[in-house]
Amino acid sequence: MNTAAESETVTVGRILHIFGVRGFAFLLLVLSILNVVIFMVPMISFLFGLPMVILTVQMVIGLHAPVFPRVVRAWTISRTALMEGLARAIVWIERMERYIKPRLPALSAPELLRVHALVALVLAVMVTLPIPVVNVPPSIALIFLAIGILERDGLFILLGYATGLWCLWLFKSLDHIVHVVAKAA
Repeated sequence: MNTAAESETVTVGRILHIFGVRGFAFLLLVLSILNVVIFMVPMISFLFGLPMVILTVQMVIGLHAPVFPRVVRAWTISRTALMEGLARAIVWIERMERYIKPRLPALSAPELLRVHALVALVLAVMVTLPIPVVNVPPSIALIFLAIGILERDGLFILLGYATGLWCLWLFKSLDHIVHVVAKAA
């Protein structure tokens, strides 16, 4: 239950303050997980996708800490939705922890961080597109990529890339379907 100190909503700025100490990959992980577990809420993918795009652009240009505009920090998320999403995510994180460990260290080298950030940027843009349900797979790819970066697990980085390639194929297939339907109309 809410106490007098808790509000009904949480600002993105507050979330950044709480999770921002861990860095870009942690924030990408949190936003991606939340997008997957509460994807049925209208416009949630845009709400989480836009900060993902901002984070990944900052990673690509080489910033060392996340920076967000005031308007983004002022956005609010229902505390209930946030807590429910995090509770669901914890179950999956605990299951995955058995499989996460440092391996294939060459793939998690700091020199490759900008390359990973560029891939993450493409995936984050896919998340923001207003296509219901189809923006969940890029979030899953971002989850794998963020875990790989955080835990220096090259296997998870490879899983992120493989899932990202599948997402590109999925989006290309949708483009093809749209063109076929448009020609038939």
